Amino acid sequence: MNIVIYARFSCHSQNEQSIEGQLKTCYEFAERNSYKIVGEYIDSATTGTSDSRPEFQRMVADSAKRQFQGVLVYQLDRFARNRYDSATYKAKLKKNGVKVLSARENISDDASGILIEGVLESMAEYYSVELGQKIRRGMEINAEKCLFTGSGVSLGYDIDENKRYIINEEEAAVVQKIYDMYIGGMTMAEIIRHLNEKQIKTSHGKPFNKNSLRTILKNRRYLGIYIYKDTEVPGGIPRIIEDDIFYQVQDLMVKNKKAPARSKAVEDFYLLTTKIYCGYCMSPITGVSGTSHTGRFYQYYKCASVNNKCKCEKKNIRKAQIEDRVIEATVEMLTPDYIDKIAHAIEKQCEKERNTDELKRIEKLIRENDKATANLINALEQGKAADVISAQIEKRQQEKANLETQFAKERIQAPLLKYEQIKFFFERFINGDINVHNYRQSIVDTFISRIELYNDGMEIIYNAHDGYVNIPLGEREGSPKGSLVETRGIEPLTS
Repeated sequence: MNIVIYARFSCHSQNEQSIEGQLKTCYEFAERNSYKIVGEYIDSATTGTSDSRPEFQRMVADSAKRQFQGVLVYQLDRFARNRYDSATYKAKLKKNGVKVLSARENISDDASGILIEGVLESMAEYYSVELGQKIRRGMEINAEKCLFTGSGVSLGYDIDENKRYIINEEEAAVVQKIYDMYIGGMTMAEIIRHLNEKQIKTSHGKPFNKNSLRTILKNRRYLGIYIYKDTEVPGGIPRIIEDDIFYQVQDLMVKNKKAPARSKAVEDFYLLTTKIYCGYCMSPITGVSGTSHTGRFYQYYKCASVNNKCKCEKKNIRKAQIEDRVIEATVEMLTPDYIDKIAHAIEKQCEKERNTDELKRIEKLIRENDKATANLINALEQGKAADVISAQIEKRQQEKANLETQFAKERIQAPLLKYEQIKFFFERFINGDINVHNYRQSIVDTFISRIELYNDGMEIIYNAHDGYVNIPLGEREGSPKGSLVETRGIEPLTS
C-alpha cells in the first residue's frame, strides 16, 4: 500500500516528538508493515488545534489524486487535537480512499478500535485544553500585576526586563502626532499617506492602513489603562494621550463614520455532520439553513440526494430536535454498569493490540549482542588478537548500553490505557450538562459510529456496542423521554 507521512510539531522546544523523531518512527513502522512511502508533508511550529496548516491542507488536497491510500502519523494528536477537525478531515480522506494510520497506536478497524481511537483523540484534546488553561492562568496572574501577558505591544510602548510597560519616547511621539493630525482635520487616508511617505511603521513593522490607524485612534491603553480581556486597571501602564484629546477623537470618528458596520454572519454548526445518513437511500444527511417569509431563521437536516434531484422519501428534520434526541438517547446508555463494562473491554483491547514490535526488535538485538560478546570473550580466552578483540568487546558493550537505553525509552513512550484511567474518562459524561456544546460534541465523537435516519425513527450504531439501537423520533403516551424502544407510526419531527 502506498502511504505518505504527515509530521508536525507545535513549537521549537519539543525534543522526543521532534520532526526527526517522528519521521524515524514512521519509517520504521512502514518498513515493518511493508508500506511504501511516496511522500512527506511536514508542518513546523504549528498547532494541532487549528486546521490552518499549509502542508496538512496540501496533503488533504493531494489525496484526491488517489496516488496514496494511507496517511501515517507519529500518533493521532499529530493529525489533529480538535475532534471536529479530526472527524471532518478523516471523512474527506476516506472519501478519497485514504485512511489515517498511527505509528505509535496500533488501532484495529473494528468497533472497539474505533472507540479506542475516539478516546485517544478525546484525551489529546482534553490535555491540550488543560495546557491552555494553565497558560491562561499564568497570563491572568501577570494581568493581576499589570504585567505583559505575551500578546502584541501597542505602538508607543516597550516591555522592560520585569515585564512592565514603559514608554518608547520616539514611538509615543508618533502616536501623539497621529491624534493631533486627526483633530486638526486630516482624513484617515491623508494621515496614512503621510505616515507611509515618512516610512513610519506600525508596531508590527508594517506600513499603515485603515485598520492599523483606526486601532491606534481607538486604543484606550493610551489613557494609561491596563487592559486584559474584560479587566481594566486605570493607571496600570504609563499614559501617552490625555483624556480630552482621546475623547475628542472618538467624537470625530463617530461623526465621520459614513456606513454602519456589517454584522457578522451566523455560523451554523451541525453536531451530527459526518455521522448521520438517510435510512432510505443511504446518502449523507447534511445541515442546511434558511429564512422564512416572516424573517424567522431555520436550521434543519436534509438528505443530500434531494440536492441531486433524486427522489427520496426522507423529509427534512429540525436541527435542534434531532440533535437533542440523539444526545438524550446516548446519555441514557451511560449507566455506571455500562461504563464499567466498556472500560474493562477497552483495557483488554489495548493490552491485546499494544504495539510491541519495537520492543521485541530491541530485545532481539540485545540477545544478538550478548551472543556476539560471548563469542568475542571466548576468542580472547583462546589467546587470539587480544588488542583487536578487546576493542570489539568494548564496542559491543557500548552498543548494548545504547540498546538498553532505547528499550527503556520505548517502554516509557508506549503507555497503556488502564481500567481506572478509562473509567475516569467516561464518568465525566454521566453528569454532564446536555446544553453545553463541548459536552454534546464529546458525546457524539466518542460513542456514536453511525446514525441512519428515517421519518419516524432512527437507528444508532454505537462504538463497542452489539448491533444498533432503535430510537423513535416522538414519544408514546406514558413512555419516558428518550426511551430506547422501537416504535413505528410516530408523527415525524419535520420542518
